[in-house]
Amino acid sequence: MSMLKRLASNLKNISISLFVFLVLVAITNWLCGVYISRIGGEKRNELPNYSEDPNYAQEIFHDYHSIAHRYKPFTEWQMLPYTGKTLHINEQGLREHVPPAGATTEPVIRFFGGSTMWGEGSDDTNTIPALVHKEINAGTVINHAQLAYNSRQSLDALISLYASGQKADVVVFYDGVNDAAFLCPREIEELPGHRLIPLFQQKIYGGKKQLIVSILNNLFAENILLLIRHYRNTGNDKPSLYDCLNTEKGEAVARMMLENWEIAHDLVTSRGGKFIAVLQPVSYVGSPRLDHLELNEELGNNFRFIYAQLKQMIHERGHAWIYDLTPTFDGEDYIYIDFCHVTKQGNQLVADTLTQVLLKQP
Repeated sequence: MSMLKRLASNLKNISISLFVFLVLVAITNWLCGVYISRIGGEKRNELPNYSEDPNYAQEIFHDYHSIAHRYKPFTEWQMLPYTGKTLHINEQGLREHVPPAGATTEPVIRFFGGSTMWGEGSDDTNTIPALVHKEINAGTVINHAQLAYNSRQSLDALISLYASGQKADVVVFYDGVNDAAFLCPREIEELPGHRLIPLFQQKIYGGKKQLIVSILNNLFAENILLLIRHYRNTGNDKPSLYDCLNTEKGEAVARMMLENWEIAHDLVTSRGGKFIAVLQPVSYVGSPRLDHLELNEELGNNFRFIYAQLKQMIHERGHAWIYDLTPTFDGEDYIYIDFCHVTKQGNQLVADTLTQVLLKQP
């Protein structure tokens, strides 16, 4: 056999071996994804919170995992329209509920926040805005909340609302969780920010080279790395993921959140409206029942630091329009379904308090 034929044969063998290797890696990556989905898939419908009707709870989470998003100027993302058994998103990307029969068109009450205000874990009828609407039996109630929005994104959404000529008689901001949970990860290096900064930097501004790397990663490595990270993070030597505890960054997160509230307050009241800010409950603060959950204690330490900073600032500034609802879920009932989301029972407790605030004379 000539040297050229031998070289060609070797190259052919190498190519076949490389192709087989890549196919095996891709299959391994896919199998890791299947395994991750089984060990880390949605299981909240199995919690004791939903023991009365676990099948309906499964429908709630099926609809939740079926929604998709689009780009939204200034606030970065917003839901696409969706119609399901337990969930309805309109053409404006807002979650809807059926108004109570006796409700009037005025006043216009707008709720802002993240997934807890949006109603993750509940159907359309049992979100906080829907329950408040039922109790006051008046006005137009609109749920502007979006998944993972923090207080700055709610402020941007409010500015866009006013810029488009819409009115608001009452505006409610329900914040705390997303400012801490999604700004405290180490990968968020600059404030203000939002949850998807690392993803945007990689996917949008990474260039063609990054696009190719991303495709190869999705095909051959992503799920394998996720599985490795999963088991690495279950040990006692897992790396620190957050950097807000006892740091200037943690103080800045708390300060910026309060500043966002104050700016929103000025915007609303200068236009004749009423503004209400709520420091929302989180499992790491207070004494709720948590024996049914496994929580991240490092994240909890970061939360406790930021909430302590916030409460001190709120006390010092003396704003009567800020309400601390962190003790709301203290007790023996199963309220939380994870570190921050709750069942309809939890939403009802918050709605009861907000209804009293809304009906109180100025």
